[in-house]
Formats: sequence, structure tokens, C-alpha cells
Amino acid sequence: MISRASDAPQSQSPIDLSELDLAEIEAALQVRGEQAFHARQIYRWVYRRGIGDIGQMTDLSRPLRARLQNEFQVSTPRVGSEQLSTDGTRKFVLDLADGRQVESVFIPDTPAMTFCVSTQVGCAMACGFCLTGKMGLVRNLTPGEIAGQVRVLAKATGLLDKPFNIVLMGMGEPLHNYENTMKALRMLHEEHGLAISPRRITLSTVGIVPGLERLAKEPLMPNLAISLHATTEDQRTALVPPNHGTICFAMSG
Repeated sequence: MISRASDAPQSQSPIDLSELDLAEIEAALQVRGEQAFHARQIYRWVYRRGIGDIGQMTDLSRPLRARLQNEFQVSTPRVGSEQLSTDGTRKFVLDLADGRQVESVFIPDTPAMTFCVSTQVGCAMACGFCLTGKMGLVRNLTPGEIAGQVRVLAKATGLLDKPFNIVLMGMGEPLHNYENTMKALRMLHEEHGLAISPRRITLSTVGIVPGLERLAKEPLMPNLAISLHATTEDQRTALVPPNHGTICFAMSG
């Protein structure tokens, strides 16, 4: 009997654990007949130890590791290049899986250690003073790509087990990528991972009112920084085109 191409087994792409929160990893394991507590072990390896190779997760049994390697992967942005400033600031250009790049920055002693991370490739805001805005919006980053920047910087700077701050003010407008940004923050807040307090996270935005209204209702609420850029509405309108979804603020008087 000659089998048709449609009858042949279809290979499935591995599930990317870097895109899943703890509850989702637990569910993915349980549906395969594995114990949910292994999700906490995996989470600690990925976030607290900066290990993305399942084969190196040595508190998992060898048979389990072998099975997980067949069905799962952990994607991590790769450092394409790095620049060091005289004040210790380090700018990383990170390569994503699809060949796109984003920038992340480590700013030491500010007064705490701070990671500045991106939420989009490019940006739709087209602010007149911003080089990223000239790119236009290429695409949103996934939750795993946002959180992955923090994992890469924490490992590169030796801060995986030390406190640091996060500022969402790299490439992109965080509130234009609301769902992915907030999921990334929840993943970074998870106690079995980096356990980053929302008090150590600042979301910088040009002021997207629907996003601000949603943010006000979040159980995990980061600090908020609204970039005004000017002292009058006319000046701000010239810098931040309102027809791209940016809110104008009346600041005169």
C-alpha cells in the first residue's frame, strides 16, 4: 500500500517554554502525565540560573530530560554585539529567532542596577526625536522575548541572584503591546523565578489612554512614567504625532 503524503506523521514544532508562565508549564507537563512540581524546577533553572538547555537541568531525571528535549525548547535572545561606555553602561544588541534585533541596556549605579528593555521591534509612535520611531513598527515582541532580555542581561552582568530594576523604555511603546508586556512582567514576578517586585519595574509610555485605564486595574501594577516631552500641547503635538494614537496633554498655565 502506498501511503499518501497527508497520511505521513506530521512533525510538530517544540513548545517554547520561554513563552509560558508557571501555570502554563504545569499544564503542559500534566497533560503528558508528568508531575506539576517539575515546572517549578524548570522555572528556577531558566530564570534563577540562566540555563536554557534542558539537558543541563540536573535535578530532573534523565528520562524526563530526554522526553522534554524532544517536545520542548527554551528560546533565548542571543547577544549580537555589546558596547561599553566609560561610565559602565553596557548596550546590548540582541538577535531574535527570526533575525530581527532589539536593544537592551544595563545602567549601573542609578542608584540601583537597572535594565532598560524593549517591548517592540521598531515603534509606531514616530516621535520626532526618536531613531526607533523612524523604523516604524516592525512587530511586537512576545512575552518570552521581553522577559528573555532580562534573563540575558541578568546573566551577563552577574545579577541573577541580586536585586535590580527594570525600565520598559527601550524600543517600542509598551502600552501598544499590552498583553505581551504584562504577561512578561508576571513571568518575571513569579516567586520561583526572578521574583521581581513590581516596585522595581517602571513602565515608560507617551500616554496611551486605553492602556493606562487597563493598567490601573492590574493586580500587578508597575511604576508608571509618562513622557511629556514639552511644556505646551502644541509643542508636544509637534514632537509626538497624536494621529498615531498618542494622547495630548494640556500642560499650559
